[in-house]
Amino acid sequence: MQKLRVTALAIILLVPYCSNAEAAVSADHVATKQALGEAEREALRIQNQFIRENLLHDIAVAEAKAQDQKKALEIASVISREGDKDFALIEIAEAEAKSHHVSAALKTASTIKDPLHHSAAMEAIALGQLDAGDEAGALYTVNLITDKTMRDGALIRIASSQAQSLKVKSAMETVTHIEDALRRNIALHDIALIQTKEGDIRSALFTANAMDSELSRARLYADIATIQTHRGETKKARLWINKLASPVEKSSALLGLVNGLLDKPSVAPDPHCDKTHDENAKHDALQ
Repeated sequence: MQKLRVTALAIILLVPYCSNAEAAVSADHVATKQALGEAEREALRIQNQFIRENLLHDIAVAEAKAQDQKKALEIASVISREGDKDFALIEIAEAEAKSHHVSAALKTASTIKDPLHHSAAMEAIALGQLDAGDEAGALYTVNLITDKTMRDGALIRIASSQAQSLKVKSAMETVTHIEDALRRNIALHDIALIQTKEGDIRSALFTANAMDSELSRARLYADIATIQTHRGETKKARLWINKLASPVEKSSALLGLVNGLLDKPSVAPDPHCDKTHDENAKHDALQ
């Protein structure tokens, strides 16, 4: 019965706490909207078009972050130069995606006529979804990006995010969808470095083998060797470096090892050892 009374009391106390929290959030929202309204009115008074429209751009994005899509789009429509208007819409779409309002973000992107800017908006939405933790949604949106370069760029970010979440198999699958060979190697480089930092050198070297460029592998080997050596694993780094057959790859890896040794934190000298050494030197001089 005592436990039941305490629980009931806790519930009673929780109700006003929640009400106060909601009131605080509501008050912050009201203050935010009030300040944005004032900022818009002041911005519209600015005579210089470049400055005025740059400020309107930032205000529109802030309105999107404040969950007011209608107002954000209204302000963006005031921007006269199409390119600047598109850039504002791209950021609005990204903010909407980060807030899990993907349908609204896609609707915003659909108002952008320029094909390249539209692709940029779709890329921003995909990355916004990724930042919001919606990996599956991000992968779906990536397929809607028409510009190959932007699509590959988004896929690199997604693959890197998957690797950081230790979903290496998924990351490697994402890499296969990257069309440009150079960008594929960039993604593999990122994955291998994450594996190296996690201490999984064997997997990092396996990832390096998936690269189709000797120079890309050489650069990666240098980075792996540097990280390993920097944390005191010089002998372990030497084991795999010695097995490299390519002079380009081996030379680069050895240079990475050297850089790791040079950047390795030096051990501070023991002041007691220095004092003993000085005393011994004085004793020898007297003799």
